[in-house]
Amino acid sequence: MISSRQLLTLLVGAAVGAGGWMFGLKGARENALTGRSENVNQELSNTREELQLVRDENASLRSLAQGGGEVSVPQELIHAVEKDYGLRFYSNPVIHRIAAEELGYRVQAALESRLGPHGVEDREEAYRRIGWIAEEDDLLAQLVAARSVGAKGWFDEQLGEAWVTDQFDLKNVPDQATLLRLLVRVLLNQHFPPRVVYSGDDAERAREALHAGAAAGAEARFYSERARSIGFLKPEQSGLAEQLILALPVFLRGVISFPEDVGKPFTDTLFVKSQEEFGELLRDPPQTTFAVAYPKSERESSAMDLPSVEDEVFLNESGGYLGIRMWLEESEEVGTAEEIASEWVRDGYLLFGDGDKSMGVLWEIEFQKSTAAQAFLKVAEKRIDLMKQTKEERFLAAIKLSPKRIRFLNVASESTLSQLLHR
Repeated sequence: MISSRQLLTLLVGAAVGAGGWMFGLKGARENALTGRSENVNQELSNTREELQLVRDENASLRSLAQGGGEVSVPQELIHAVEKDYGLRFYSNPVIHRIAAEELGYRVQAALESRLGPHGVEDREEAYRRIGWIAEEDDLLAQLVAARSVGAKGWFDEQLGEAWVTDQFDLKNVPDQATLLRLLVRVLLNQHFPPRVVYSGDDAERAREALHAGAAAGAEARFYSERARSIGFLKPEQSGLAEQLILALPVFLRGVISFPEDVGKPFTDTLFVKSQEEFGELLRDPPQTTFAVAYPKSERESSAMDLPSVEDEVFLNESGGYLGIRMWLEESEEVGTAEEIASEWVRDGYLLFGDGDKSMGVLWEIEFQKSTAAQAFLKVAEKRIDLMKQTKEERFLAAIKLSPKRIRFLNVASESTLSQLLHR
């Protein structure tokens, strides 16, 4: 039987290979993790950015040649969205039309722009060392495919612009629902734009859950109205897109589905109560995925103080409640994973240089209860045994720093492990 990893490779290749955007992924990232601290790295970075600009410009030209233009948005739909949310568009929403095979380029450019130089590569390395993805996983390709394969539309959070493919037809009810969903994203983005400075992965996922969840709620209400008026039911998801999501690593699947699975019920509840309460949520949004999943909790979180390391730090991030939960779901029952993850207080990890050509990860998690910390430690010990079975020689350990705090290490040398075990 074909494995999920093999299936994922086949699905991604079949879905986006014809579009061409995958051909640019490897070249722009080649040797990104080698010689990072040397001066030549800046030259490589500049070259990559220049090549990326050329690719983006070429993608735009191809798009214009294969469709392009804008979609005329019905005025009544604009008014309906404004009425639902008690907000007015600051400017008329613009919905761009793009060739379906070019959408992946747009998604790729947006991801790389938001995460900054080396942001995707650093996360890929960190995710592998923590155990969120496998050695053979291609993070950027998987994220791009998950957002573009089978999609009729996509919203660019950074530019505040919406895109539909050349397969979009406003006469079709599902495409009308797609347009409505995009209009909600544009409206909320105009009034509550993302911070200029990146807030961190967990905060960004919380914001995405809020905005995308609200848009998903609007789409669901649209389908309910159509079901009552004309008997039209929401169609099933594209077969290829559904298979792709199911074949993703557990962690990425959780990140992709969090807005729909958790963000939508959260925003639906407040939307039904009143525009005032929903508006207050948007003005003072949750800053963690835990706050989205457990909105009634009064637990406060703060940045994790992590120990210093001798070599250069490339990434200082947090997995958050969602990252903990999905890491646990890789090997535990969903209920057990949720029980432990629900006690999350804060976490943080460092990706740092460990030797001339390798990197290490230090990850610390603090829990509300010592029982949750102990349960996490037991899972970590089992995961470490499995991770040690790879061909690459690594040094891994998980220890309890205090009754409620765990440190996880995956480094390249025994000396680094010894230094960081109790620092």
